[in-house]
Amino acid sequence: MEIKDRVYGSITINEPVLLELINSKPLQRLKGINQAGASQYAIANKTVTRYEHSLGVMLLLRKLSASLEEQIAGLLHDTPHTAFSHVIDFVFKSEDHDFHEKFHEKIIMNSEVPAILEKNGFIVSRLFEEKNFPLLERTLPDLCADRIDYSLRDMVAKDGYEEKITIYLQHFILFQNEIIIDDRFIARRYAEDYLKMDEAVWSHPLEIALFQILADAIRIALQKGILVEEDLFSHDAFVYEKLKDSKDREIRKKLSLLSPKLAIADDPKDYDFYAKNKLRYINPKCYAGESIKRVSEIFPDFQELLNRHNKWVERGNYIKIISPKRDKMV
Repeated sequence: MEIKDRVYGSITINEPVLLELINSKPLQRLKGINQAGASQYAIANKTVTRYEHSLGVMLLLRKLSASLEEQIAGLLHDTPHTAFSHVIDFVFKSEDHDFHEKFHEKIIMNSEVPAILEKNGFIVSRLFEEKNFPLLERTLPDLCADRIDYSLRDMVAKDGYEEKITIYLQHFILFQNEIIIDDRFIARRYAEDYLKMDEAVWSHPLEIALFQILADAIRIALQKGILVEEDLFSHDAFVYEKLKDSKDREIRKKLSLLSPKLAIADDPKDYDFYAKNKLRYINPKCYAGESIKRVSEIFPDFQELLNRHNKWVERGNYIKIISPKRDKMV
């Protein structure tokens, strides 16, 4: 199977276990889940799906010579994501954006995945122990395959493939079973680009407003029995159509705001609702002469950038709907 990926190019996959997992129902479902959640309806170039990202994480791990088991873990890591991705964390007020992770084992165990893994000689239970996969997931501010892939993938979706993506990919290396960067200046540039993406995309006030608006519509639908929790484990189009077809006035008012025409202001003195996003940043480890240091240890002014960014995210957003004009949000 040849995968033509917008970040890593053309890569051939021959391992039977990977091919079977890619074609399994849990992976195929992710084709219908947009990584950008609510903003796909209002902002251009929001085209990355959870399926594409899952393949991307697997491909990056492959590029880094990770074990086949860790490639499998990377491929399956997003299988529990609900429709609209992290919008659901705004529905259930999950500040760590980890609502979906509670269902990881259930989604996998109630599918054909265990049989595929066992047939190919892999132990299913190992998938549920994060410590087994140090390249796939790590806590902030470290690099990991998940964090690297979604950042590079969203950069490409936003601005197209640029030379800097090629450069970044050339400088990710493994050191003591951890991903670091082999050049301090490349490390700083990537860390700064990551912050810029958070400010311009992931934590932009318009993005947060859209997430909260759709989350409100879903919460109302759950309260009124229009949706049940099981519906959330389908895909975006299914849930959106149920919301739209409900004919519920409150829900339809929310959905009408999910449009390129939506304009907002961020004003703590006059706002319709308050919303806050998850803190995202990186402070990568990199080579600094003969030692390994974080970017902020080499460039003190980068720590100042981090401090300002973290305060900005912590403040949250006081969202005022400017256009299209609607009644005060609830």
